Amino acid sequence: MRECKISNIEGINTQRQEEKFMAPILSSTGAAWNSIVVEYWQLQAHEIPPQTTSDYIINLHFQRPARVELMWDGQLLSKRFTYGEITIMPPGLLCSGVCYDACDFLVLRLKQAFVTRIAQELNLKDIEIVPSLGVVSPQIQHIGLALKAELEFGCKSGHLYGESLATALSSYLLHQYSTSITVEDFSGGLPKYKLSNVLTYISDNLERDLTLTELKNVVQMSTYHFSRLFKQSTGLTPHQYVINCRIERAKVLLAQKQLSIADIGECIGFRNPSHFTALFRKHTTMTPKVYRENL
Repeated sequence: MRECKISNIEGINTQRQEEKFMAPILSSTGAAWNSIVVEYWQLQAHEIPPQTTSDYIINLHFQRPARVELMWDGQLLSKRFTYGEITIMPPGLLCSGVCYDACDFLVLRLKQAFVTRIAQELNLKDIEIVPSLGVVSPQIQHIGLALKAELEFGCKSGHLYGESLATALSSYLLHQYSTSITVEDFSGGLPKYKLSNVLTYISDNLERDLTLTELKNVVQMSTYHFSRLFKQSTGLTPHQYVINCRIERAKVLLAQKQLSIADIGECIGFRNPSHFTALFRKHTTMTPKVYRENL
């Protein structure tokens, strides 16, 4: 995990803080998300050492107001961050500074190559994400909170969930904070034969940890356009559709009463029994055990 330097600011004794606040509270490092790294930090007053970003970084500020002085792309700025305010830093931005108050925040680090690929899929050229300090975006906040909740839950929803949110976040950044405006319009949903192919593939592979990349490869489309057209065709995101299929398959297997509940969960792609039980209850209002007993 990355470390954050804690320094002595305005007479604050940070010796004990230095021992405590050296790593994020939550991190997606072990989640095998290839396109995004997500970290949740809680820090006392601290120094932000000089750094030049190599990825697209989004910081989402949480509970406590925090006063910060920043050297931001060559300019000295003073800012008081409050709940929900967002900082967007594109690759190459030089930043350093001091935070004078305790704070907690979420860091979303999008891989530069991934954002570039999404831009190409969107037919966007000459991409330049505009640096933004202290903006408010309900859309980015919603995606950030969903990613934080997934970290708190142990990243049990699989590759597909993380990839889908990273794609949605990249697309939003490119549309709302990029200087490029060339966008190719797609509408009408997936062609019927492509929709049939990908739905069959999902049905045949429910026991696997499906990824967005392999699903879009089935229909030979870009990640962004596949996700968009799939939802137009089914009314659900790929991740939502896969979960629904797993729940419906679970109902069939529960009714057959041949496999244990743990075995059923594993057969439909849930490696953690408690995750299977929680999602089944969310979709049916009862646990798998109660559902089977009521048949």
